Amino acid sequence: MSRLAPSFLVAAAGAVALAGCAPTASTEPTASAAPGRQCLFQSDIQSFRVNASSQTIYVRGTGKAVFEMQAAGYCRDLDNAMALGFLPQGGLVRLCTGDWTQVVPSGATPPITPCRVRIVKRLSEAEVAALPERDRP
Repeated sequence: MSRLAPSFLVAAAGAVALAGCAPTASTEPTASAAPGRQCLFQSDIQSFRVNASSQTIYVRGTGKAVFEMQAAGYCRDLDNAMALGFLPQGGLVRLCTGDWTQVVPSGATPPITPCRVRIVKRLSEAEVAALPERDRP
């Protein structure tokens, strides 16, 4: 009987683990669709603006999606960048609120080292409209 107990426990643990994968009738949004975790793909970024005094970057994705990014410390020549390159962290090509990534400002001489930035939030249409014109992407 002692030989059956461990195999029974393994089978029971497997059944519990598989039950976690089963679909449910819940109407809860998925983590990627939850309002607290909004995302954009790096390839969808169409324009950007930089507020150099606050080291804040505003990027516009497809449609009206505008995201706020905050540099971790001082990002040299960020305000003079003609373009921004994003270096995926861990192979991620999707940027979600709360994530960190690296930004490479281009157009400056000599080439600038990457800066760490955090995706703070997706701005509402009212927040975008309230931005000063110089900050609106």
